[in-house]
Amino acid sequence: MKSAFVRKPIRSVMSTFSTFRHSPRASLPFKLKIESSAVCNLRCKMCPLHKGLKRSQGFLKFVNFKKVFDQIKPAYLNLTGIGEPFLNPEIFKIVRHAKMNRAIVKFDTNAMLLGKENIDKILKTKIDVISLSIDGTDKKSYESIRIGGNFESVKANVKNLVMERNLRKAKTEVHMFFVLQAKNIEKLPEFIKLADELGVDYVSGSFVVNLGSNKNKENKILDYKRSIDGIVSETRIAIRNAKARVGVKPLLDYLCSRDDKRFYNEESPCFMPWYSVFITWDGWVNPCDFSCDNEIVFGNAFRQPFKEIWNNEKIKRFRMQLLADRRSIKICRGCGVNEKYLEEEFKRITNIPFMKYIQHQNEPRIPSNVKTRDKEI
Repeated sequence: MKSAFVRKPIRSVMSTFSTFRHSPRASLPFKLKIESSAVCNLRCKMCPLHKGLKRSQGFLKFVNFKKVFDQIKPAYLNLTGIGEPFLNPEIFKIVRHAKMNRAIVKFDTNAMLLGKENIDKILKTKIDVISLSIDGTDKKSYESIRIGGNFESVKANVKNLVMERNLRKAKTEVHMFFVLQAKNIEKLPEFIKLADELGVDYVSGSFVVNLGSNKNKENKILDYKRSIDGIVSETRIAIRNAKARVGVKPLLDYLCSRDDKRFYNEESPCFMPWYSVFITWDGWVNPCDFSCDNEIVFGNAFRQPFKEIWNNEKIKRFRMQLLADRRSIKICRGCGVNEKYLEEEFKRITNIPFMKYIQHQNEPRIPSNVKTRDKEI
């Protein structure tokens, strides 16, 4: 966030103010997540791509990316979607354009295509953050989840990336991300140890969730019936000894409480549709990537100006419904986003008399046609 404000102060301030006001209208988002690829070289157990995804698959074209990016001019760009970014033949052309326009750039990869040539391009284009999706800590656990992957190849690729990054003294951050599920919950302490073995800067994770047609019934964490006390204890020790930064507190909180509401945050606020947007490779504008199968779309950014979509009646109704009752939106009920911390920050700001006046003047009024039913969105 600090880097975003430095690089794009006007965009960041306007987007922050929109989030603070949370009225039906919003300024252009400071964060753009646009899908670079909906094609993948793996068939991961928990991914909807190979489990009944209905929308079409393909790659983001540079000409379409530029059309949208130049309208929004985001401070932060995430090029991750439901596929593998390195399969997109124009991925580095896209990155170069974003970097030329001072955006922070991040994308996730399964690291199978992280060979010498791609490592060189990553460092030359100065990608800010590359996140590596690794869901096992040994050959058996990894390859039983990430079907088609090779654990030893992934480890070698990651080590080469970190080594080359360090040799060139590049500033690219290397993160590691895992999806915790019934098949790998016992590996949680080892994920943190693996991050140190690979030399990455940061490690985090999430629980497996429902995405699209894939309900992940066989992968849900609650299917794990054995005691988790030992896993939690070992994980805390691993965190204390870790060299990498570790962001797994929400996972530990959930494992200790085993409370779905605590993890899925059905009653917690979400302000993402005021400062962030997700666009599929073929242009469909979604509130976030939880709408992975275009469950909720507001328009197509390749067919009409993004500004016309960003504050059309449909997205304004969605924002107000999200404020009124998050639980009434089906895809939001299974989400782990909890922006209570932002709400607390808003309260501090509104104690300032002038800001209190602005907040009062722009108090959001929920339109009468917004009802707590999914089909109203």
